[in-house]
Amino acid sequence: MRELLNLIEGVAFGTLTGLTPGLHVNSLSRLSLPIPVLFVMGLVHTFLDSIPSALFGVPEADDTVPSLLPSHRMVIQGRFGELVRLSISASMLALILSILALPLYTLVAPLYTYKFGILFVAVLSLLIIMFQRNKVAALAIFLLSGFLGFITFRLPVHDPFYPLFTGLFALPLLIEAYLNPPSEVKIEDSELRISKLRIIKFSALGTFFGALASLLPTLTAGQSSLLGSKFTENDEDFLTIVYSTNTAAYSFSLVNLALTGRARNGVMVAIGDVSLNELPYLYLLALSAGMIVLSLAPKLALLMGKLAFKRYRLSIILILSFLFILGYVYNGIIGVTLMLSAMFLGFLAPMWGVARVTYMGVLMVPILVETII
Repeated sequence: MRELLNLIEGVAFGTLTGLTPGLHVNSLSRLSLPIPVLFVMGLVHTFLDSIPSALFGVPEADDTVPSLLPSHRMVIQGRFGELVRLSISASMLALILSILALPLYTLVAPLYTYKFGILFVAVLSLLIIMFQRNKVAALAIFLLSGFLGFITFRLPVHDPFYPLFTGLFALPLLIEAYLNPPSEVKIEDSELRISKLRIIKFSALGTFFGALASLLPTLTAGQSSLLGSKFTENDEDFLTIVYSTNTAAYSFSLVNLALTGRARNGVMVAIGDVSLNELPYLYLLALSAGMIVLSLAPKLALLMGKLAFKRYRLSIILILSFLFILGYVYNGIIGVTLMLSAMFLGFLAPMWGVARVTYMGVLMVPILVETII
């Protein structure tokens, strides 16, 4: 009975954070929840957090505009239902593949050293800039976001990540969508167009990048997908890598915590300590939660999408208000000021033709500077 309650609570909390724009799973991880509930909550979040990011922030634009995010292109094309199925399918495959890869991962994870991590951050910084067409603009945005991060981490704020990531990534997209809302978007269910072989192939690649992200500092799903995009041919392939990387990185982070004591995300910080003997039970719960999400997510997402597009601008206003209220609750007036500063910087990347992943300089530059100093 206790196991069933842990599963239900974890799925419920993860659904709440995954479908609520701006409400990150780290916010609820501060609650005194049992370890199984925390782990399932974080996992379900990775299955569902693609849904609000795809729904909100969709501008009025032709679906061939390069600055559009791949997920927004699919929504404009009337393929939101397919996008949801792609997200949860890629996440479920990544969970299964990550569990199958655990024996190999347990051999590799303890080999990680701090010096190797710093070297990786330096190399990744160069790759993020060199992979882009406008390298000068990419370098400028990378350094500007790094400067913002360096200053923020020295301010008396409780949660520096919330204003930085919300301002850099979420607010510019939401404001652009409010100013230029889509005229008509069809929200309906649809089957996956991508073949089963391709989704398995790119989920496996995403799982590999997720393993790297769980080991190496500052490597995120976005950065991993930037590397993985060199192997993709279309939006579906790319998004499969993004979604599977996100879930796999979270899945691997639990065994990394058990093996090394390193916490790679807020949920692992909240869990604090877990033994290898507990892992079979936790991963069994994870698989059960994944099956529940597979059955419920499409209907929930379609309902959410239809409600959002009935009064799209009003939905955007409510979300923006909610984000700023959370910013004030987390960090007071300093947090709101940081959100606004990050927001203005967040408009530059699409204007200059630079990938938004370049904003990860907000984490990478402070790490490199601290190492040099």
